[in-house]
Amino acid sequence: MKNTILFGAMLLAAAGCAKQEEVAAPAPEVVEAAPTETAANAPDAYYEYLWCKQGEDFSQEKMAELTASWNAAIDSMEAPTLAAFGYIPRGWETEDFDGLWVLRWDSKDDSAAGWEAYGASEAAQAHDAAYDSVLTCGNEVGVDRFGFASYIPQAMPASFTGEPAPYFLTNSFCSLNEGKEPEDLRSVVVDAYLPMLAAGAEANPDSSYWFMLGAPDFDVDPEAPFDFNFIHYWQTAEEGEASLAAFEASEGGQAMMANFNEVATCQDAQPWDGYLIRSNAAS
Repeated sequence: MKNTILFGAMLLAAAGCAKQEEVAAPAPEVVEAAPTETAANAPDAYYEYLWCKQGEDFSQEKMAELTASWNAAIDSMEAPTLAAFGYIPRGWETEDFDGLWVLRWDSKDDSAAGWEAYGASEAAQAHDAAYDSVLTCGNEVGVDRFGFASYIPQAMPASFTGEPAPYFLTNSFCSLNEGKEPEDLRSVVVDAYLPMLAAGAEANPDSSYWFMLGAPDFDVDPEAPFDFNFIHYWQTAEEGEASLAAFEASEGGQAMMANFNEVATCQDAQPWDGYLIRSNAAS
């Protein structure tokens, strides 16, 4: 595994990354003499994915109450701003969780400050006690809470608003092929994929597609290693599924995938329904 800072620096240096919001898993091996993180190569955001389990009192009505209560608790705290989203597996399931509670921070430092403030908040403690039987979410790093230094090479289009819910996303955990480095991935993304998307946007200006790359900030399971998380977003599942089918059937899409497959190998994509829980004006 590559050092997270090295990954980000080489992947996105000179890419002109836009600071955008999303709308989602470990610690990489330390590389000697890694470059210092600067404003030019720093992540665009820090995302955390919390595994959540439904409780015996779970219902849509209770979830609406829980969301309102959680937002009120966050509003009462003096802590860094954040956005939050809910991801529900679309057409698949796992024993690990029923869904994900996703936190979007401006930085890892903001995440640490936010968690500290939440732990000291009486309102947050009261919220957790009141809704423990509705939904419980993880808070142990690397076990049921997973942080990613996240990079967004392409500005999120205005056509993507996340509402009405749900919006649609897919994610794939990917590993660099033997002999390949983050610079090789950066080259494919910046020199090939972004120009392809720019041309596609001219032909289809209403497209809501955008994407994000996340470098894991926790110990990756050595039995299921990966180097980065590749996430794709669309306003609706219908648009996303049609977009994916067209891409896979097109000559340009096939050529793009061949170029990418020379650099990295990805697991099968997982589809999700996404829901906005809390917005962040800074995103």
